Amino acid sequence: MSDATSFWTPAAFAEITGGRWLVPPADAAAPITALGIDSRTLRPGEAFVAISGAHFDGHDFLAAVQAADAALAFVERDIPPPGSTGSGALALLRVESTVAALHALAHRWRDLLGGAGCRIVAVCGSNGKTTTRHLTHHVLSHAGLSGSQSPKSFNNHLGVPLTLLGARPEHDFLVAEVGTNHPGEIAALAAIVRPDIALITSIGEEHLEFFQDLAGVAREESAVLEHIADGGTAILLSEDRLPAPLTIPAEPTFAILRFELDPVTAALPLPGEHNQLNASAASAVARCFGVSEDRIAAAWPAAGHAPMRGELIGADNPGWPTVINDCYNANPTSMRAALALLAEYPAPRVAMLGDMLELGQVTASAHRDIAALAADSAERCVLIGPQFAAAAAGLALDERAVSAHAGWSDDLATQIAAGLTTDATVLLKGSRGMALERMLPALQARFGAAAG
Repeated sequence: MSDATSFWTPAAFAEITGGRWLVPPADAAAPITALGIDSRTLRPGEAFVAISGAHFDGHDFLAAVQAADAALAFVERDIPPPGSTGSGALALLRVESTVAALHALAHRWRDLLGGAGCRIVAVCGSNGKTTTRHLTHHVLSHAGLSGSQSPKSFNNHLGVPLTLLGARPEHDFLVAEVGTNHPGEIAALAAIVRPDIALITSIGEEHLEFFQDLAGVAREESAVLEHIADGGTAILLSEDRLPAPLTIPAEPTFAILRFELDPVTAALPLPGEHNQLNASAASAVARCFGVSEDRIAAAWPAAGHAPMRGELIGADNPGWPTVINDCYNANPTSMRAALALLAEYPAPRVAMLGDMLELGQVTASAHRDIAALAADSAERCVLIGPQFAAAAAGLALDERAVSAHAGWSDDLATQIAAGLTTDATVLLKGSRGMALERMLPALQARFGAAAG
């Protein structure tokens, strides 16, 4: 199999994954239109991969998959078909591991993408991955190149292969976000992606419960460098901005470019130095594609936010406070950057912060440090979660300016919204598990719609 068309067939899928048919397809050469892991969004002609997770098992939804008129389903158990055994039966391909099958398909598809001229960009790093991926796609598209990017934050062992399998060989590029929260994950995903360009946005205090310290984070993020395609490029933050050195192969087969704050991003409408650095990294990627300086500069005035990553809400509405919606995730490094951004706004400033998760042995000290910094950065602080509540109890903070709450409640959100004024700037920042975007309905109830 050497072309993209023959890849998307039941016969090719069986060959690539080493599977055996429990229920063979009516036509092993029939085209498969796409591949997915969610039975609710499956469309006719697509393939379904039954993933067994902690809270669900895709094998339980095969009846829905058949009802959706799917082409076939990957399964990892000998199970009977969900319904008819005649011509309308769902084809079932038995594999040892459906996750491994997904990875095998993505690995082969990456070869075909590269052979067709689609260049793969991997975006790694502790902070700024989603924004940088978003900005990279923006600047390349603005320059007239065709391509795709990871949907949402598809950066784990399922999202990365699905991102690859969603790319098209006729495209000029794919920007794939590659994340980690345990040692070894970057290496495993990078071995599938094998990027032409690998970008490491930053090294920060992420998932220290598993990486222990910044050196451990740097080792993990550096793993992508071992998998750059020969003749490719590594785009790395300047050494003086890295709190721990990256591990670069002794005899790299790729070029190394360092990035810093770049004047070409001067017209970027996203606030904060961290966003300027994200755009500077994206500009470096664009140069690797041969995009001119003028076209790079022309892209930035039209750049927008990725959702919940420093997203500004209500800034142009005099009937609303300015809300910095940065609540998709958080660690100490990104918290400091967000508070530095908040400090650039005029008073009154409100820092509404949720617990930072997966910090291991530094959990208590990190929450104390950020609570103290928030108290210095804003006129009012609302700290939510058991870790921030414990930190506040151990600090001599002004109770009139700082309130701490061990848990979330809708009543708390209503009380906070009632105390806000339209001239305030409100930062919402916390780890994904804290879901601080739950504050937005209370703001809408208090101030009305944010648009306008």
